[in-house]
Amino acid sequence: MGIGFFLIRVTMFVVALYLIYRFYNSLRKPTEEKATKTVTVCPSPKVFIDYTEGRIKGRQKKAIDDHIACCKSCREALADVFDTR
Repeated sequence: MGIGFFLIRVTMFVVALYLIYRFYNSLRKPTEEKATKTVTVCPSPKVFIDYTEGRIKGRQKKAIDDHIACCKSCREALADVFDTR
């Protein structure tokens, strides 16, 4: 249990906090886009971490992929985490 393991755990914690922040922030200010699209539940921060680390497979991965394709706040959260803008 070296420093690498510790850094991974700290990174996962920070990502989880950031995703929680983005999720609750998106609930506070409804947009026109949210009013017109089908309501789906955003994945929890733990599920997002597992997804980004490749631990989710099969139908669950497809469901998350589909959700991310139609959820602007999840796409933005992932883009911010991976700094792909």
